[in-house]
Amino acid sequence: MTFLRISISIFLFTFFFSSTNNAEIKKPVCTDKQEMSALSEASTLPNWDRVYKSFKQYSHCDDGAISEGYSDTIGRLLTEDWKHFDRLHELCSSDKQFQQFILKHIDMTVSVDILQKIIDNARLHCPSEAKKLCEAIESKASAVWKPKLK
Repeated sequence: MTFLRISISIFLFTFFFSSTNNAEIKKPVCTDKQEMSALSEASTLPNWDRVYKSFKQYSHCDDGAISEGYSDTIGRLLTEDWKHFDRLHELCSSDKQFQQFILKHIDMTVSVDILQKIIDNARLHCPSEAKKLCEAIESKASAVWKPKLK
């Protein structure tokens, strides 16, 4: 009787965890239409709300030229639109995956000048309630900036 219980337990354990892992691995497929839409907007998004909407719609398409477009937009907004940083903070506070998306796009495709402005904004103009986000942004921009100086 004990052997039967152990066998059933092993079967259930294996079945449960193998189906959970398969569900976690599956990523939505980016259709051609989604790819074209994401590509056309990724580098031209005008504000954080539009970036968030695009992230929700097309984050599964975030690769290649689309990824570079998002990096361009995020770099631009972190330098030229700091006055709306509080909105970015609100969005990142409510959605940690979005915060990771933002940090991911502070990358090697962003110019040294833009990275330096991002670092300066995060250090010098950070709202007190957003210190953790500013520290994460500054840390990521600094980590990307240093190797580019060599």
